[in-house]
Amino acid sequence: MELREIPRIAANEFRPSRWGGEPRVVVGNVKSWKALQLWDPDYLRSAIGEQYIPIRETDGPPRNIYQNLAQGGKVAFTQYLDWVLDTANAADIRNIEKKYSDVSDITRAICKSGFEASYYLNIELEELSKKLLQDIEIPNWYKGRPSVVNFWCGILGTSSGLHSDIAPNCNVQVRGHKHFILFSPRQAKFLYQGLGITHCLFDPNLPDFDRFPLGRKASGWQCRLKPGDSLYIPVGWFHQVTVTSKWALNVNFFWPRPFPQGVLTPSLWRLFMRKGWARWHIFLASSMNKGIK
Repeated sequence: MELREIPRIAANEFRPSRWGGEPRVVVGNVKSWKALQLWDPDYLRSAIGEQYIPIRETDGPPRNIYQNLAQGGKVAFTQYLDWVLDTANAADIRNIEKKYSDVSDITRAICKSGFEASYYLNIELEELSKKLLQDIEIPNWYKGRPSVVNFWCGILGTSSGLHSDIAPNCNVQVRGHKHFILFSPRQAKFLYQGLGITHCLFDPNLPDFDRFPLGRKASGWQCRLKPGDSLYIPVGWFHQVTVTSKWALNVNFFWPRPFPQGVLTPSLWRLFMRKGWARWHIFLASSMNKGIK
């Protein structure tokens, strides 16, 4: 498996058509965000308070959390934030952050750290707090407003698992650090798609080449975001996101897919078909349930 660094560009150089649809780290496009200065724990408590929020849960460490979801539930935001801060400040987590910088080493150490359960928060920012929404500005990368603006919060080692989205994606780092591994849709044959609609069995953080030998042939990109950095993820690109600081906050934007972006890209057709079939099965199941009632 080969990974190269994603190029970094200035905000005024954002021109996806010039890069052949490749990812880029964009520097300086969110320097006016109030969130970069304001979003500390005290401010978050004040802005969100005791509002109940849905959290993701997984048994054990927070590795590939979306591929190992447990029941989850709703808790007060302050209760979740207390768990994040208590965990982030535990001696073993601080030691892992201090000792390791490589994402594979961090993942191995987190997997050995004795988690019985892990939790992660992603929620639409407007639903979470209109006050927080006022602390950001929407990047002018595409015409029109984003279809979704999300807030993400998690602890060291939390990983999304390798997956893809069928909309343009901007990830903005607000607090802490995150590591991203990306693969072009053309690399799908090496990534062992199989979980849900868009997730892969192959884990590039801890590649198991005995189980997934084609993963050796995968060629991708990587970067680490620090506060104020933004990452452009093109339509359909597979990506795995991992928190590499004690805890981290992100905001990400999804825009409606510009026509004909994706439609004219053969490497994305399989992804669109999988998505379409999944929606059709959901519709059929829903219709059958209504008929039974």
